[in-house]
Amino acid sequence: MTVRKILYGALFVGLLPGFLIWWAASARANVWLPACSNPVPGFAIASGGLALMLAAMWELWRLGGGLPMNAFPPATLVTRGTFYWLPHPIYAGFVAMCAGVSMIAASAAGLWLVTPTVLLACTGLVLGYERLDLKRRFGDTPHLLPADDTTPPSSWDRIRFLLVVVVPWIALYEFTVHMGVLGFAFRLPFEDHLPIYPWTVLIYQSCYVTVALAPWCARTQRDLRQLMISAWVATAVVFPIYWIVPSSAPRQMVAGNTCLARLLDLERTAYPPAAAFPSFHVLWAIFVARLYRPRWLGAAYAAAMAVSCITTGMHYIADVILALAMAPFLLRPQHAWKQLLRLTEWLANSWREWRWGPLRIINHGLYAAAAAFVQIAIVTAALGPGREWKVLITALAGLVGAGVWAQWVEGSSLLRRPFGFYGGLIGVGLASLCFDERWILLGAHCLAAPWMQAIGRLRCLVNGCCHGAPAPAGAGIRVTHARSRVTRLAGLTGVGVYPTQLYSILGNVFLGLVLLRLWSAGCPLSLICGVYAIGNGIFRFVEEAYRGEPQTSVIWGLHLYQWIAVGCVIVGALLTTLPWPGAPALAPSGRGALWALAFAPICGAAMGVDFPEINRPLARLT
Repeated sequence: MTVRKILYGALFVGLLPGFLIWWAASARANVWLPACSNPVPGFAIASGGLALMLAAMWELWRLGGGLPMNAFPPATLVTRGTFYWLPHPIYAGFVAMCAGVSMIAASAAGLWLVTPTVLLACTGLVLGYERLDLKRRFGDTPHLLPADDTTPPSSWDRIRFLLVVVVPWIALYEFTVHMGVLGFAFRLPFEDHLPIYPWTVLIYQSCYVTVALAPWCARTQRDLRQLMISAWVATAVVFPIYWIVPSSAPRQMVAGNTCLARLLDLERTAYPPAAAFPSFHVLWAIFVARLYRPRWLGAAYAAAMAVSCITTGMHYIADVILALAMAPFLLRPQHAWKQLLRLTEWLANSWREWRWGPLRIINHGLYAAAAAFVQIAIVTAALGPGREWKVLITALAGLVGAGVWAQWVEGSSLLRRPFGFYGGLIGVGLASLCFDERWILLGAHCLAAPWMQAIGRLRCLVNGCCHGAPAPAGAGIRVTHARSRVTRLAGLTGVGVYPTQLYSILGNVFLGLVLLRLWSAGCPLSLICGVYAIGNGIFRFVEEAYRGEPQTSVIWGLHLYQWIAVGCVIVGALLTTLPWPGAPALAPSGRGALWALAFAPICGAAMGVDFPEINRPLARLT
């Protein structure tokens, strides 16, 4: 046991940091964003991160009776010290160290590639392993959110809001506005001629004060809890919009030399005119206004903030309108999530089939056909005319690979014709290497893969494959259809299970948008392939932790596909270091659409047509 602990510790203390340093150095040619060389703040961030890590490690040793090793965890749950303020301070400190060292070393790859990957990987490890492990061993996990009751929040609850909501928001904002990416100004033709009223900067800048004081305006823990949830969800939704659809609000000159004019000029020059669409000032004002009494006071403040965004010239009308349109969903994101779960549950119970003698046609084959159509359409648009047959060959290789993989890993008397995603990746990859256009074929298939898998997960919902394990009350969906694998194989009829297919859809849509942004920017194909492998691996690691398919084996405490997902992340990191050419412009064509239409029925038949009475390999789907 001692030797295993030493080796495990060496992996994270020596090998992992060394790998990250090598990765940042090797991928520098493929990352075109600015290096942001700031040694002084970088040293402060790195030092603060290291101090946080060391303090948390000491607390685990002193209070938990163990070392910071998730494979050999402490015997006691630690909820004091740094763990009172942050549930995972070691990971938070490590991410801060990565960012700080990247700034000290002026490493663009370290700041924009390695650090975000470390952040996502730590988050994935918490959600996909540690959170579940803590619940299994202790019956609970450390809480960041206040209780859902009407008691007043404590002073520590209010301070924690600043640490876990405001500070991460500021860090993400700093990260975003220093990307140096040209943004689109969502302005109407007449807006550049609108007058500027410098005195309204007082309303605009009041947002900084009201957000800082917001937790002290919350009368109950429930109010503070809802404020934190709304702010977190808004951060998770809006910042990806800033990254994927870069926006700007170029500022007009301010006439006059008054104190308010100089104050507005300071507001304008402090940061570049980026991250404008939607306006987060408006969202913050709406979140905070909900705490005010009487309610008309909050409504008036939010309205004044929306107007000040225009009268100060800090935002355009479209920035404000989008924020106002998003606000109802962000104020109560739990309601929107419940509606999404209801739709997911309906899809999971929507199996329909038609019989012609021994032949059966299942409705979920339509989703497989749609996924195949999107895949071929995107890849042909990336590859260009005259090469459609190469796209079709690689796609067919992926379909065959998916079937062969699943037969090897999951095939049984109950699963005669399963399909496995990783087998499809291997099939596509090997086939692409056979052509001269191998790099663009690989990159194009990676660009299409998230969209193909997101649509394909609709088939999984109907079929019942890739389903979740039993979930707590209110957190899952109930499947009752007799044909679903949830009922036929897992015996979970009417039991609430995690909507893992929905998790996969959301993760793939986000990843697909990121890849589309990288492709449109002409980034190296190796970076696109690597980011896809990293994102897919992290999302799959989390998703797999909540899946409940009985045929999936568990190895050393992790599902088989979680180990494969870890390998996928490592392969993705290595891919980002390769000197491949840049991505060409997408060129959709009618000819490519026709090839996509030709391939779609093949996948639809493979995954939606079978012979249910014949018990032979590949004869039936369920």
